[in-house]
Amino acid sequence: MAEPSETRVVAALVAVQVLFAGLAVASKTVLPHVGPLALALCRLAAATVVLFALERALVRSKLPPWRDIAAFALFALLGVVLNQGLFLMGTARTSATHAILLIATIPAFTLLVAVALRQERTTPLKVAGLLVSFAGVALLVLGTQGGESSLVGDLLVAANSLSYSTYLVVSRPTLKRYDPLTLISWVFLLGVLEMAPFAAPQIAAADWAGMGGGSWVAFVYILLGATVASYGLNTWVLRHASASRVASFVYLQPLVGVALAVAIRGESFGVRAAAAALLILAGVFVANRTAPSKRAAAPAE
Repeated sequence: MAEPSETRVVAALVAVQVLFAGLAVASKTVLPHVGPLALALCRLAAATVVLFALERALVRSKLPPWRDIAAFALFALLGVVLNQGLFLMGTARTSATHAILLIATIPAFTLLVAVALRQERTTPLKVAGLLVSFAGVALLVLGTQGGESSLVGDLLVAANSLSYSTYLVVSRPTLKRYDPLTLISWVFLLGVLEMAPFAAPQIAAADWAGMGGGSWVAFVYILLGATVASYGLNTWVLRHASASRVASFVYLQPLVGVALAVAIRGESFGVRAAAAALLILAGVFVANRTAPSKRAAAPAE
């Protein structure tokens, strides 16, 4: 099969980040009607269908041994259940702008966990980058509360970033033995099974009938755009671009997401939030620029 053109690859790279960027804004429209765990379960189920369809078409791996399935279950807890559950629970309690900016800390948290687990070595540049990035988090979380923003919501989103970062680090050795599409397919399937008992009451209690046209549009976008299309495109593009190149486009996500939050929801983006965003992104860039080949290329949410 012929390699796709450079234009198609770049278009897919941009599309993935734009689709993910709209997640927090769309979620703010749906969450008043559908609980965060119920919405997370809907996302997981939709992604599982498309990821397994892609896996069967492109990889067709054999059934993993039980010891690896047990490891996948841990990855699902960290990278899917806690990740998406905490993100949506936090987004329900804070502004879309705060949620978007706090997601941008995932590369910084990933480096921090990798250093803590001795998978990477510390350097003065990495330490400086982490300090700058987390100074931006402190400025955002402690200095701009009020309105839709809350400390609890911000901390839940930050915990989501830490959980996902831990998943990226602890799953790295297993990725050496499995195709990434096979691994993520099993992670999502097991995530559905783990999330279902907790999300079922919220599914039953959701105000499906009370959702207006705008909420349904946002709901469909979350499932088909920010989940099915984004994960599918990201899987495709990883087969045609290096992981470091895919990771470099992650910086588009907070820029597009904040612009959408301001334009669609009318959220404010003052000097303090702008300064926090600058510190977070600059710190992430500095901390990760020394080892581009190890940057996580998986979607943020």
